[in-house]
Amino acid sequence: MKKTKLFTIFCTIILIFSTFGTNLTASAVFSPAFDLYSEGVYMVNLDTGIVVASKNPDKKLYPASTTKIMTCLVALENIKDFNQKVECPYECYNEFSWSDEYYNPNFVGASNAAIEPLQDNITYQDCLYALMLRSGCEAANIIAYNISGSLEKFTDLMNETAKKIGCKNTHFSNAHGLFDENNYTTAYDLYLITRYAMDKYPGFMKICGTYEYDMPANDSNPEGYTIYTTNRMMDTESQFYDAGVSGIKTGSMSDYILKKNGEWDEDNPVSGFCSLVTSCEKNGYKYLLVTLQAPWTDKDGNEGISSFSDHQKLYDWAYSEFERKQIIGKNQQIMEVDVEMGKDTDKVGIVTTEDYYTLIPKSLDNTAIQQITPTIEPFTAPVSKGESVGDLVLKLDGETLATSPLVTENDVALDKVAKFKDRIKTVMGSPGVVASIVILGVMIVAFAISKAVSKRALAAGEDMQRRRKIQMAPQNKNNKRR
Repeated sequence: MKKTKLFTIFCTIILIFSTFGTNLTASAVFSPAFDLYSEGVYMVNLDTGIVVASKNPDKKLYPASTTKIMTCLVALENIKDFNQKVECPYECYNEFSWSDEYYNPNFVGASNAAIEPLQDNITYQDCLYALMLRSGCEAANIIAYNISGSLEKFTDLMNETAKKIGCKNTHFSNAHGLFDENNYTTAYDLYLITRYAMDKYPGFMKICGTYEYDMPANDSNPEGYTIYTTNRMMDTESQFYDAGVSGIKTGSMSDYILKKNGEWDEDNPVSGFCSLVTSCEKNGYKYLLVTLQAPWTDKDGNEGISSFSDHQKLYDWAYSEFERKQIIGKNQQIMEVDVEMGKDTDKVGIVTTEDYYTLIPKSLDNTAIQQITPTIEPFTAPVSKGESVGDLVLKLDGETLATSPLVTENDVALDKVAKFKDRIKTVMGSPGVVASIVILGVMIVAFAISKAVSKRALAAGEDMQRRRKIQMAPQNKNNKRR
């Protein structure tokens, strides 16, 4: 087996359980201590939406019969009466024949649910169980023919639906998944398709989660017959049995043939592969797992089981390794910030807005997650409760895990006396006021000086007049005596 390394991404996305949405994002990297066969892997914890395992999620790969997941989805979207009888014309069987007109070595020997051509007692419901349990390729074509009128038109519906769901690297060329170079998808796209079917149509999981189903009688089975799921993880007698696993679809081919110079190169078959999509729910956790193109033969030479081995190991790992932990509590105080002119207080608390949880390894202590607070300038009262102040950043080993919004914890009223004093201080400290005071002072001084000078001048004038009077008075008296 070619050794590969599985990287688990996004396993610490924080989830707000008290609301339906979250504005948190995260990514972290973990590696299980085992190799995987599958070329493409995508594993999601459905309780949180956290991706716990991913390997080549966007690589275009061949889905084999996991293609039938899309066939089932399109059927569920278009069938109005599941008890309606369907037609089973030869057109639905021709491509599986050996005839020169239709011969395709990759389609000969296709898996089937023993529905016979022209059988007239088959319903849409019978076909859906035959499709998803027994992986009947004729059931896929019968569904396609009865819904769209032709096999080609049905694949158009499949591709339109894939585009609607958001698939970017998917194209379907048939309804059954037998090998065709133009029939491909990715682990991530197949996850989108399966998740869409699970969420929108409850009947999807009812069908996929069924272990056995009784089919109507036909010429080869006059008393009817029972079909069983191909999912070994639902078989109590299998080494891969897991009581928590329900559905969804297997896919495999022992080998496939390519064309060389326009002819089938049957002398050089390509080794086949296994694909598998399952869901598992136990111990309070639910997962959806997609694996694509695991080798047909495992390291021990066993055929057709490598995908089951991958699923078994990944579920054992996820359920033993991860648990949901509360990282931050609602209204948890993260820090305090200074408040200027606050009445009876000079601080305000900064708190979280919700309870936040994450899925992390059980061995990881909460203290290993670093909390980085934003830089918040001091407030000036009044302060209102619930004011947004930025985000708390959570990091693990230097990698950002999540961002959580922070708000003020309570109201802080304004101290009016402090506000008045501050205003006086502000006014008195204003450059304009200072200049005005200086000018006024200069003017007062100048006025005082001017008034003093005027007073002195007036006093001097009066003094001079007195002196003149004094000097003149005696002279007149002396003149009279002579």
